[in-house]
Amino acid sequence: MVIWFEGAAAAAFVILVAGVLLWLRSVDKRMGKLMQLAESLERRAEVAVAQVSDLLDPVTETVRTVQHSMDGVKKLTEATKRIGESANQLSFTVNRISNELNDTVDRYARTSGEKVKHGITDALGWAEVGYAVWHFWQNKRKESQTAACSGYEQGQDMK
Repeated sequence: MVIWFEGAAAAAFVILVAGVLLWLRSVDKRMGKLMQLAESLERRAEVAVAQVSDLLDPVTETVRTVQHSMDGVKKLTEATKRIGESANQLSFTVNRISNELNDTVDRYARTSGEKVKHGITDALGWAEVGYAVWHFWQNKRKESQTAACSGYEQGQDMK
């Protein structure tokens, strides 16, 4: 009976060893598949890295171009601000000169009498008429230039 137990124990051990060997072989196959999958993923990652690297160069250049454009806009904004300040200063200066001229004419008219006042009024009236004539002439000149340009364009269309 002991032989039976020893035989059964030996058979059980052989079956156990065979089972462990089959299990190890299965694990080895799975590890092989996992290694192939890892290598495939590594190749795909290398391709993706290369593509991303290729995309980074144009993106970097685009960012530089946008930065350059923004610098240009900043300079344009500063120049516009300076022009606005200059226009304000010019307006202030013209206003001061106009006030001084009005004060001077008013003082001169008060001290000179009625005849000079009448002469100043006539001179201002003639100045207004002259300005209206000049403005009319400018408008007619622009109209004639526009008509000449459109006539030239129509002549070009006919050819």
